[in-house]
Amino acid sequence: MNPGELINIRRFPSHEVQIGNIPLGANHPIRLQSMTNTNTMDVQATINQSIRIINAGADYVRISAPSVQAAHNLKEIKTGLLKAGFNNPVIADIHFNADVALVAAKYVEKIRINPGNYIHSTAKNKIHFTGAETRAELDLALQRLIPLVEVCKDHGTAIRIGTNMGSLSARIVTQYGNTPEGMVMATFEFLELFRELDFHNLVVSLKASNPLVMVQAYEGMVEKMLENKMSYPLHIGITEAGEGENGRIKSSLGICTLLNKGIGDTLRVSLTEEPENEIPFAGKISSYYQNAFSKKTSPDQFQIQKLSITDKEIFFPYSKIRAVVVANDIEKTAKEDSATFQSVFTGKYSKNELKPDFYFTHDKSLAERNRDKNFILTLNYQTEKKLKNILPLVYPGESQPKGHEPEGNFLVQLDCSQEDESFRLTADGKPLAVVANIADYEDACNLKNLINVCHSKDIPIIVRMNYFKNDSDNIIIRTGMMLAGYLLEKRIQGLWMETDSAEVNTTEISFGFLQSAGLRITRTEFISCPTCARTSFELEKVLHEVKNHFSGIPGLKIAVMGCVVNGPGEMADADFGFVGTATGKLHLYKGKNPMIKNIEPSKATEELTRLLSQYGYI
Repeated sequence: MNPGELINIRRFPSHEVQIGNIPLGANHPIRLQSMTNTNTMDVQATINQSIRIINAGADYVRISAPSVQAAHNLKEIKTGLLKAGFNNPVIADIHFNADVALVAAKYVEKIRINPGNYIHSTAKNKIHFTGAETRAELDLALQRLIPLVEVCKDHGTAIRIGTNMGSLSARIVTQYGNTPEGMVMATFEFLELFRELDFHNLVVSLKASNPLVMVQAYEGMVEKMLENKMSYPLHIGITEAGEGENGRIKSSLGICTLLNKGIGDTLRVSLTEEPENEIPFAGKISSYYQNAFSKKTSPDQFQIQKLSITDKEIFFPYSKIRAVVVANDIEKTAKEDSATFQSVFTGKYSKNELKPDFYFTHDKSLAERNRDKNFILTLNYQTEKKLKNILPLVYPGESQPKGHEPEGNFLVQLDCSQEDESFRLTADGKPLAVVANIADYEDACNLKNLINVCHSKDIPIIVRMNYFKNDSDNIIIRTGMMLAGYLLEKRIQGLWMETDSAEVNTTEISFGFLQSAGLRITRTEFISCPTCARTSFELEKVLHEVKNHFSGIPGLKIAVMGCVVNGPGEMADADFGFVGTATGKLHLYKGKNPMIKNIEPSKATEELTRLLSQYGYI
């Protein structure tokens, strides 16, 4: 696949916002950014890390300013970067204290504020708000914004309204709930306040750790802006995505869905890793879209195509599984996958290792020797014996072989370029499932028609993709580009990835996408923030220990969050979670309630084990 294939995408027609010497929006390139996790009071360490982020390919660097003194340090950090030859814009991340924003705005090119920190509802248990009460609350916020706008106008500083699912005001939550609509309304209220102040050097973001919630929030925001003739640039990303492969899968799922809709002027992949590690993956994603996004779109040319979540439940036949995973062809996989097959057949899987539901093979004796595993074979390799663990794979025009159990069951493979109804060419009626073979982005676009035809007949769809000569990052990105929307809409009932790479476990990637899309939960889900200057413990170390101990409990959600700023809110849907304190210790939550306070990080897994046992999880 090459970037030129994305020819049908029309970019949301945002206006240009000047951020230092690198403007954002309009038909400028998609900008990349990351955030430092050093202590902002350590000026040199923050300068050094900022340089590493820039050298990795970032356009902007964001730095947390948790105090007035930290905000003053931004001046020294900015000066140090300029002396080192780096004039990239610096963004200050502000929470809670409006005075910090007033200081930071003098020294940096952009500041990020959170609407939830400017709105304070006095009546926590209040259910109904009159128009006058709402206006009074907004007027208080307006008064707090006036001095900030004055400073930003004087210094040419841009502002990002950064709304997070976990930090909506009490009034917004009461009126709209912790929902995408609530995020949209919280953001829109602030856009109107800035409009009253005639300040338009604004960027907007609406982040959540759940890809579906995040996508729906941005869709609603774009729709709201179009209705009100607004065109502010959009900063996109999944917050608290996590680390490693799973963090990249979750980010790809959300970010690619939005970029496919033309939404996104700058992006961040928020990983619980060193911040410079975020940029290469973000750069690979954006590279596929830069050409399409360079073309100007007028407001009348742009239409928001919102996700359409299907209410129709299509389960894979003879099971209660909503989506299956097929393993690579063993004749074309490298030694790692071969070792995986051997471990499967000798019973050496660890409890956390995920097994495919079907194995595609040309070795019919493998199916004969392993009757407890399910196999897919093409007609040329069918065995003469009646085997219940074999599904024939049929191509249009071929007949299902007789004498195989379960009788009448077969798969039919189609290229998405074929006619929608081409599976009728199969001689023996309705297939168990259709395998849709996807080669490129155009095929992925055509998949919609095939899905509609199959689902009208209650036939599941398994998507088969050939990823030869691709590493893990490229496989994750291409899957996000081609299938993210379908996965979030729950329209796919199976994934089948093939690769020749010894370094890539496509089974794990497939299960990761199904879990992140909410199609099939097979492991513990971990939510973790990317850390910043507010984090005072070794978050990555604690996260690794927690994952090693508790990864084999499907359906359980565990969070590891750096601080109280977004922690309790962003992990609101987690079953259990750790939140860092200013003193380097941890509070352990069950849901939204702190259960054990001031835990030493070294005791984290011990205390969580005790709590999980107490509530019957282990």
